[in-house]
Amino acid sequence: MIPGMNEMANLVGGIGDNHFSQNFFSFCQDQLNVDQCTVFSFDHHGNPECLVAEAQHSQARNVTRTLAQEYTDGAFRRDPNIIFGQAALTPNHPMLVRCVSPAHIRDQGYRRRFYHDALVRQELALVTSIDDRTLYCSFYRSDEQRDFVHEDTLRLQYLGGFLAQTLSKHTQMLELRHREDTPEIKPATLSLERREKMYEDLRNTLLKATGGLTQREAQICASIALGYTTLGISLNLGISINTVATHRKRAYAKLGISCQNELFARYYDNMGGARNLN
Repeated sequence: MIPGMNEMANLVGGIGDNHFSQNFFSFCQDQLNVDQCTVFSFDHHGNPECLVAEAQHSQARNVTRTLAQEYTDGAFRRDPNIIFGQAALTPNHPMLVRCVSPAHIRDQGYRRRFYHDALVRQELALVTSIDDRTLYCSFYRSDEQRDFVHEDTLRLQYLGGFLAQTLSKHTQMLELRHREDTPEIKPATLSLERREKMYEDLRNTLLKATGGLTQREAQICASIALGYTTLGISLNLGISINTVATHRKRAYAKLGISCQNELFARYYDNMGGARNLN
């Protein structure tokens, strides 16, 4: 069944909403006739965040959410599907769809906990890479359902790009909301003249740092150190949020740092002179 424009519009319209998880499951339930659904987003360090953990019935939903928590707490390291999926993804093939039966899982403890205890008959898995993240979507049928067939795999492949983009935008909205809820240095507390002077000093210092930052990477790091959000940097520089994230990741790698706090620390350690960020 090909989704109608209204169904797709309703899902897209709920991006960033508290009910997105339920809307996503309802959409996929209609399209794939599944009983349960989970979605995990893996960052570039390989750490997962649960975006969706839903099921048709309340009792199954509780089990699904409990297992999702166990998964993010460390069980993901035993999951052969994500290990295989991440290894199979390439720039030319950024998406993998495969049907998995419990018998395919060699780890007996993992199979018992995440398949048998959840009454899973089969899993239709989608693994894809988008915006420096790996998305792992699992769609489950219970023992009461029939097996997935080839047409189900083709349907998920057809929907895969749309689902991935929708989940990616939802993740970005959650990140922006988190940043808004997190106390930050407020650029408005500084005078315009003082803020511009600090920005220029930091950008020049960053350009001299070992690693060879580009002008754009130095601009973005200087803005981050002054407390600007990703959205604010995007608007100031006239580039997309994804482009900001890409430049930030490359700059952090060149500077040998991994987070905003390290950038803060190394910047303020170098405020007093012409020293670089080495």
